[in-house]
Amino acid sequence: MDTKTGGPPPQPVAPVVKPPTTLRVASTILSGKAVNLPQPMYPAIAKQAHVQGPVSIQILVNEEGKVLSAQVVSGNAMLSTSAKEAAMRARFSPTMLNGQPVKIQGVITYNFVLQ
Repeated sequence: MDTKTGGPPPQPVAPVVKPPTTLRVASTILSGKAVNLPQPMYPAIAKQAHVQGPVSIQILVNEEGKVLSAQVVSGNAMLSTSAKEAAMRARFSPTMLNGQPVKIQGVITYNFVLQ
């Protein structure tokens, strides 16, 4: 009992928990949210040099589903610019967390294979 008012003691106010501004998602989830995932152009110089293999690009997607940034995580330098450009053109469906749209971060892997 509160001795000043004679009533019950005041209840502590719960702090307002702000949701994370950026949510990390697995590549499979990211791919599932893709609305448009353009394929990269195969650079001519890479074809001539018979360069192939995976290129992983880490992307940051805004609340509307647009790619804000793309950074090469791994892959051949001859292929990375083309993969990064394709990743920047990708579009995703918005991601909601507790009813609020949030930014997401994940990795797209493009596999360059010579035909």
